[in-house]
Amino acid sequence: METPEPEATAAEPATPAGSTPRRRRRLIVVIALVAAVTAGGGMWAATLIRSPEQAAADAKAPPASVLTAPVVQRVLSNTTVLRGVFTAGQSFPVQPGAVSASAGGPGGGTPIVTALKVNSGDAVDSGQVLAEVSGRPVIALPGSTPAYRDMAPGESGGDIGQLQDVLRDMGYYPGGDDKGYFGAATKAAVARLYQKLGYPAATTGDQTATAVRTAQQAVDQAKQAVRDLESQPAHGGGEPTAAATPATTAPAAGKNGAPAPGTTGTGAPAGGTTGGAAALARARADLTAKQQDLARAQAKDGPQLPAAEVVFLPALPARVGAVGARVGDKVTAPVLTLTAGGLNLTGHLLPGDAPLVKPGMDVTVLSETTGVQLAAKVGSVGALVTPGSPGGGGGGGGAASAAPAAPGAGTDPYVPLVVTPDAPWDPALEGQDVRITVVAASTQGEVLAVPSSAISSGVDGRTSVSVAGTDGTRRTVEVTAGVAADGFVEVKPAAGAELKPGEQVVVGR
Repeated sequence: METPEPEATAAEPATPAGSTPRRRRRLIVVIALVAAVTAGGGMWAATLIRSPEQAAADAKAPPASVLTAPVVQRVLSNTTVLRGVFTAGQSFPVQPGAVSASAGGPGGGTPIVTALKVNSGDAVDSGQVLAEVSGRPVIALPGSTPAYRDMAPGESGGDIGQLQDVLRDMGYYPGGDDKGYFGAATKAAVARLYQKLGYPAATTGDQTATAVRTAQQAVDQAKQAVRDLESQPAHGGGEPTAAATPATTAPAAGKNGAPAPGTTGTGAPAGGTTGGAAALARARADLTAKQQDLARAQAKDGPQLPAAEVVFLPALPARVGAVGARVGDKVTAPVLTLTAGGLNLTGHLLPGDAPLVKPGMDVTVLSETTGVQLAAKVGSVGALVTPGSPGGGGGGGGAASAAPAAPGAGTDPYVPLVVTPDAPWDPALEGQDVRITVVAASTQGEVLAVPSSAISSGVDGRTSVSVAGTDGTRRTVEVTAGVAADGFVEVKPAAGAELKPGEQVVVGR
């Protein structure tokens, strides 16, 4: 028996041709996406719309909190750092002049370099020969007075007194002349100096030697005149007696007040016994005068120290800065240059730092070129210098020309700081630009320290720090402040108070 198919009803519409379950699922997905986009847009719009109360709440500052920093243990040094340049001491150019006379030659002529005894950078000591010019030495000696003249026999002066002191220190002058007088003992000492150096002594030359020869001849003639008168029979070679010598009368005046012809200076007739005695007396007086002339001529003759053969330096050892000539050159410029007095180190302080630096403070000098670090002290702190201003100072006035800037100073105002070494500077430092660190104050070893902003002062003048506990509590610790450096302050807790490294102190809010 066949079962009949059910008939379609109005409640169930017929499915269109070609419709499948897949198409129904796509429709459901589209509807879900539209709903999601609509919901998201609503939420975004809600974030843009705030009530006045909410806007005011959002503008408020966050809740207050404190800033802390740890208590540390470290060495504190209050330092000032600046730059400085090493410069040589006083410079002494050596340019010998005229060639001096000596036993080896008459001197004169064009000065020519015949030997160089030192090289650039060499140290120079007392009595050292620096060079030879036309065979003559140029000698370095200690002394603050420069050689401004030939120091010759018979002369006097402070420069000669300086020479005597130098020769005494060298063991050549035992004394014997008045201080500052170039006498026989000083001549002998100069001769010993030249002998020790291997050169004939410089002499005063032909003029004084000729004066000595002329004076000696006059003495010889005067002696002969006395001998001739003494040998006359009337005198018997002896002195006339008082009984044989009549009273003298004034001589008859001749031309220009001279005795009249035929008379002697005593008024006695020439050739008489009394006249012979008077002639002998005059001859003897003339001999004495001639001997005095000879002594004066001899005092001005002999060994001397020419200005061309000596260089006095205020401090030894000195150093050869430069050699500007070669053997065979004519001397038309300095043969070499010496620097004496050691090196100088001058730093350039910022004007604001100058009040912090005082003479005697410790200094550390660092040569970045060699890595050498040297100990020194502040020698002096000068006045403000303004490069380019009249006189170089800050007050105006002074010289009409602008003062040049010191080495390393640039064009900014600065205060010169002279650094004194604990030991002599190494000459190799000349010209180096170095870092100078001045230690104004320093702790002895490690100390408790806190940031300077952690220190509070009360109306009673007491200082304290606020220690923040890990549980949010705070306690006030009274302290005594010490050295301040690099943003930190040394602190010492008051009696009975406790402060430990690592604890947090309040430095701000």
